[in-house]
Amino acid sequence: MARVRTAARAGDLDEALRLLRAAEARDARTVGERPEVLDLFARVHAQRGELDAAATYWRRLQTHDPAHPAAQAGLTRITRLTADGPRASLARHRTRTAVVAAVCALAVVATGAVALTGDEEPGRPGGTERAAATEQQIEERVRKELEAAQEADRTDEETRREEAAEALAVTLRSPGIRPQVRGGSVEVAFTEGVFSEGAELTPEGAARLATLGEHLTRLDARIAIRGHAATVPGAPRSGGSVLALWRALIAARELSAASGEPLTAFATSSADQREAPYPEDAKNRTVTVVITPA
Repeated sequence: MARVRTAARAGDLDEALRLLRAAEARDARTVGERPEVLDLFARVHAQRGELDAAATYWRRLQTHDPAHPAAQAGLTRITRLTADGPRASLARHRTRTAVVAAVCALAVVATGAVALTGDEEPGRPGGTERAAATEQQIEERVRKELEAAQEADRTDEETRREEAAEALAVTLRSPGIRPQVRGGSVEVAFTEGVFSEGAELTPEGAARLATLGEHLTRLDARIAIRGHAATVPGAPRSGGSVLALWRALIAARELSAASGEPLTAFATSSADQREAPYPEDAKNRTVTVVITPA
């Protein structure tokens, strides 16, 4: 095991693995099932980026000691690195080397190899304390690396959504329709009011909604429609209105008919009076449509 430690410290993982396999081949029953050997097998495989093999050895270790802290920590790291989620493939590609190699290199040299060679026996003065301190340093390094990788993924996902929104805004832009990118969404307003004083669509308003609806066909996105209403003397100045909600429902009907999408694809609501898109009452007889690409 001293030779395994030397090879690991030198970065020669192939030699470390060869030595471990040779020892296992000579005495599989005694060597191959020793918890400390299984742990070192797992750490070397993890450092080589062979996460499935590492997980296999840590699970074998757990058959001897279900609560083994190194096995639990290692399997937790692998689960985090291989979990599904937004941009999971990119996360795995970027973090396998950055996290596994950096962290497991420390673990193999500082923890696994030391424990196997007897350089730091628990009975020796200071040995247990130093081992515990080393484990804490490794766990802190893991935490920071994972947080950095997750933050990078969040940034990439935000960038992707913003780019998708910008491309969609270009597609939606047409006479009378004003799309604006807001983060990862596109907010569509109409340059003129699309309703009469009540809930009747103007001919131009119906045409604008039909044009917008055609662009929504088979679009993988969340679509929310907010109805607006002009302010009326004596009416509430906030809290929305039935008329505004009714306009949102009518707009959903028109967009559904033009796009072929079901009504359930559209979320409708009344906007607050303070959210009116224009200072002119006539223009505020309208709806705004917020489209968030998936």
